[in-house]
Amino acid sequence: MALDRTRIEDFLDRFVGLASGATTIGLLAVADRCGLSAYLGRLGGGTAAEIANGSGLDQRYVEEILSGLAAAGVVGYDPEAERFELPPEHALFITDESSPYFMGGFLDMIPAAFAQIDGVAEAAVRGGGVAFEEFGPAMVTGIDRGNSPSQRAFLTSRWLPGVPGLIERLETGIRVADVGCGSGTVAILIASTYPNSQVVGFDFSDESLEVADSRGGHLPNLEFLRFAAEEMPTDPPFDLVTAFDVIHDLVDPLAGLRRIREALAPRGLFLMMEPNASSLLEDNLDPRGAMLYGISALHCMTQSLARGGVGLGAAWGRERAEALAGEAGFTSFQPLEDISNRFSAFYLLQR
Repeated sequence: MALDRTRIEDFLDRFVGLASGATTIGLLAVADRCGLSAYLGRLGGGTAAEIANGSGLDQRYVEEILSGLAAAGVVGYDPEAERFELPPEHALFITDESSPYFMGGFLDMIPAAFAQIDGVAEAAVRGGGVAFEEFGPAMVTGIDRGNSPSQRAFLTSRWLPGVPGLIERLETGIRVADVGCGSGTVAILIASTYPNSQVVGFDFSDESLEVADSRGGHLPNLEFLRFAAEEMPTDPPFDLVTAFDVIHDLVDPLAGLRRIREALAPRGLFLMMEPNASSLLEDNLDPRGAMLYGISALHCMTQSLARGGVGLGAAWGRERAEALAGEAGFTSFQPLEDISNRFSAFYLLQR
């Protein structure tokens, strides 16, 4: 069989691009950890010598890291002035943790996931998976840094107001549960913004709950409890349950959805955010889909399988979400198009 030389050359270019992306993430992770990114975020740029002197870093490392980031288009480079510059638009993604565009969490999550590649490969041969706790503190930090900026920016300004009548109920006072609360950002925001409402955050990760309690344990209308979604208490019932990027990670998503439904009061609402994807592979064949399937196989799916779960995966998509919600007994499944975006889809479910 004759090989197509053009396809060989095209895939070579594609593979170099893949490797470049991986090594660029590595350089950004180093820059994040050593303070180089933070320095550039404050001062913008300079020559390698100026940046090394101002940041207190080794000049040779500064030169090499910034050269790689310049080649990748992360920072700009003026060859005449030998000056590197971080555009403020790029800083939103890698240095500004108050920005909803901040993606620094990937600089923790991806290295933590890569560190477990041998375990995932072994599981691919023998079955099972890599448990959540095996990814270590970096994964907890990465999830927190990855999710919290958009939650702080949009939860109380767009996401909750996107549910008709919900703000009035929260202001009057209702019982709220945040399932898979992680480090507690959502639960803390709701409890602090709506002091008349009682909020409970549920998670199975002791390390995540320790962080959550250290941040929000002082709030009188907030508590954090160690329960997986499938085992959360149902009495007294909740008027609102939220789950942000959680259901696809569960050991048994159907059981989790059924439990959430059982925990809802008669007029209760379930606000679910999940990755914005199709249930059909052919609709996800793009860089966003590649990233979603990749982080799913390396973390979301495998940590579910490690606990004997179904390994639903992050790209389960709207069609399967609606079908599973119906199987769990929900009578209403409403996509909230006004607050959904290219990465996240929001659904409102009712008993």
